[in-house]
Amino acid sequence: MTRFNFRFQKILELKENETQLAQVEMAEALKKEQAVREQSEALHSKIAQVEEMKKAKEQKGLPISELRMLEEYIHQLYEQSSMANREVATHERIVSRSQDALKEKAREEKTWGNLKEQNYAAHQKEHQAAEQNFFDDLAGSRYYRLGRTGDAQ
Repeated sequence: MTRFNFRFQKILELKENETQLAQVEMAEALKKEQAVREQSEALHSKIAQVEEMKKAKEQKGLPISELRMLEEYIHQLYEQSSMANREVATHERIVSRSQDALKEKAREEKTWGNLKEQNYAAHQKEHQAAEQNFFDDLAGSRYYRLGRTGDAQ
């Protein structure tokens, strides 16, 4: 049997490598998004903590200067939270793009893999046809040879 040789094997291997790279990029994007999301959540909890502390101090009686400092701090935390939320949204878009890229790379790899399977099936069919022709020729020559020797007797 002749060995099957896919003409586009290098392209298929390249597509497989691109898919693997896209998977790695997707994982990195997810890790970064998760880290940014955790930072945002930490800021939200910090804001809640500081506001609770402000309420408690207000009830005890708090000098105006301290109250202003707390409110400025809370305002600063809200600004940081707003920036963190924008950063989360940015990372969500990056993850979405990397998902799309991964889907595209996987689709391309599958297309080339299907082409390889089709070529292999055609190769198998050709090999079986050649093998059948060989056996038919062998049987025909044997029949002819046996028929000739049978005529001589």
